[in-house]
Amino acid sequence: MVRSSASLHEQVRLALTQEINAGKYDSVRMLPAEPELCKRFGVSRITVRRAVSDLEDLGLVRRRQGAGTFVTGGGEMLGTMTIGGFADKVTSGGTKSRSVKRSDVTQADATTAQSLQIETGDTIFRLERVFLLNDVPLSLDRSVYSLDRFPDFQSKIGEETSTYQVLREQYGVRFAEVRREVRIGYTTRETAEWLQMPEHDPLIVVEKVALDPDGEVIHISHVETAPSRVKLSMVARDEH
Repeated sequence: MVRSSASLHEQVRLALTQEINAGKYDSVRMLPAEPELCKRFGVSRITVRRAVSDLEDLGLVRRRQGAGTFVTGGGEMLGTMTIGGFADKVTSGGTKSRSVKRSDVTQADATTAQSLQIETGDTIFRLERVFLLNDVPLSLDRSVYSLDRFPDFQSKIGEETSTYQVLREQYGVRFAEVRREVRIGYTTRETAEWLQMPEHDPLIVVEKVALDPDGEVIHISHVETAPSRVKLSMVARDEH
């Protein structure tokens, strides 16, 4: 095993997850026995059992007493998230919901102020919400808004509130452009708990800036999505 910030059982789990998703076990539909995995990775049985337990929690394998560990597939894709419009939307059957994990009013540091085109120390509202489908977490959205531009915005936002709807209907905001940067990230201890994923699991990260017709920043967002649960769809249109 290559030692890293991830624990040994997480390294084993990540290696096996990649192999399962790549179809390595499609023909046999079983993982190697514990002694073989211990020898291959140079770890104890306890470490292998913790890794396999994580795989079972993710729905990738199923253990049967006395029979072995069977590969069930690459996990269930719950929906498609379209990120070609102003708001990222999940299209799928089922019940969609939101859960507020953290919200606070504070002062903007230099980096946040620059991103929002405001002054350092200006009052901002930070909102962190998990979006769920049939009670399964799909993504985490961390958004920041200027309270100088949108006074009392924080009091208008609840568990199921559409922030875009509030901005349009109560503040007269017109969305003209959304800029996104997409990269790969990993769950932390906190986000792993919020998204019900193992720690250090890969995520699709989207950094988003929404602009109005005058080019002023409406809000900034940091979105983390579980790639095993959501397929991302990006739409391009002919503007001519």
